[in-house]
Amino acid sequence: MYEKRLHPASIVFQFFRSLKDAALGFLPVLFIIFNSGASWYEFAGVGLLLVILLIFSIVKWFRFSYVVTGEELQIKQGIFVRRERRISKHRIQSIDLTQTLLHRIFGLTKVQIETAGSDENVDASLAAVTFEEGERVSGNLKHKGERTEEDYEKVYPEEVMSYSRLALTGATSDNAIIIFGLLWLLFSQANQIIPEQMYEDATRWLFSLAVQFLIFLVLISVLIVWGAGILWTMVKYANFTITRYETELYMRYGLIEKRQRTIPVNRIQAVIVKENIIRQLLGLCYVYVEVAGGVNGGKMEGSTVYLLPLLKKNDVPDFLNKYLPEYYRDNPGMKRPPLRSLPYYIWGSLLVSLTSVIVVSLTVPAWVLLPVAALVLFPGWGVIRWRTSGISFDETYLNLQYRKVSRETVTLKRARLQAFEKKDTWLYRKQGLATIDAAILNNAQGRHFVVPALWEEDVAKASETFSKVPGIHKKLSEERGG
Repeated sequence: MYEKRLHPASIVFQFFRSLKDAALGFLPVLFIIFNSGASWYEFAGVGLLLVILLIFSIVKWFRFSYVVTGEELQIKQGIFVRRERRISKHRIQSIDLTQTLLHRIFGLTKVQIETAGSDENVDASLAAVTFEEGERVSGNLKHKGERTEEDYEKVYPEEVMSYSRLALTGATSDNAIIIFGLLWLLFSQANQIIPEQMYEDATRWLFSLAVQFLIFLVLISVLIVWGAGILWTMVKYANFTITRYETELYMRYGLIEKRQRTIPVNRIQAVIVKENIIRQLLGLCYVYVEVAGGVNGGKMEGSTVYLLPLLKKNDVPDFLNKYLPEYYRDNPGMKRPPLRSLPYYIWGSLLVSLTSVIVVSLTVPAWVLLPVAALVLFPGWGVIRWRTSGISFDETYLNLQYRKVSRETVTLKRARLQAFEKKDTWLYRKQGLATIDAAILNNAQGRHFVVPALWEEDVAKASETFSKVPGIHKKLSEERGG
């Protein structure tokens, strides 16, 4: 096997990356230079800097080489200090291919390789290779034995999302709500941003219009924002395809930025079914997983991965049975918290409202009616949260259900739990209640799933069951008086 280099276009990628890194330090200097009147030698200095960055990018490209052997990926790199890395294919957990717009212009892809250790000093990436080369590298490194004829003929379960389904995904997503909120905030602060005379003229013109026309403008604005959210979803998840192989899930999606992502099943820590208010009313949801994340460029790689952006809630069991049978549960049979726990849910929501009333009344008294209205509505939200919460478990699985804004139903496996905590207070103990806090590993901090004020006996039984898992990092404690 002979050594290969990245595509020459990677020089351009490296140049712009170096330029971006250098810009943070040189922008203040350039600002001062051009503000005080730039002379020819200052322009020459900027040009010299660009030439140095270009030379650095060329040399870095020239000094980077790789080779894929039968058992490993070998990478040699470094300008002054030469480094050689060998990554065994048996340590590789996932290989993702990503095509940004620039990659697609050159017909290239980025190959991101994640190892079992999730260490940025061990993980590797090929910043720019041809798409065919990227697929070849991916195929050679992912395969850990001789392929048989059965491997080529086997049909794996696969699902492709249609554009109409993606449109419905965008129409019912949280993005539209967020955009509406940002637009409202921008409008409320318009008099601070727009020059006073222009603001007054625009306000006078708006109030001179007929009420019907104003309503028409509002509706058009809402439709434009809503349509933009739908279009963004369709572009991001275009041609979304999920395939289940023996030990991994494989997803492809994207119109402008194309991605191919591999998720080893043994790195999945939890499966979550999420329903925002709109989707819950329509009987829809989406499924995502928490994965023990890797490191990409010194940052933890996204640990939350969509398995399917939209499907019917009733179809979730069939979907999991087909694509992720390791987490399949037909009917968990959630046990709800008792009526006596309702005040704790209401109090939590009421406390947020009271805090908002105090803060707004001190800072923006004119808007105090909004949190006062929330003071009436939030206790009702507490009732909804109470009705949503629940717990279910057996010898293998733990299911939790709760709501902050959206309703989430979590499925955890005993072997994946990193910590299990039972919490109570003096008042909780008097009423036979307890809070459950289950933690998994998904990145450097992990993720906690907390359901408050459940039956104490249910939490105690779950604690006893899941504390028996060999090798689990147990954290079974009862917080007294706190």
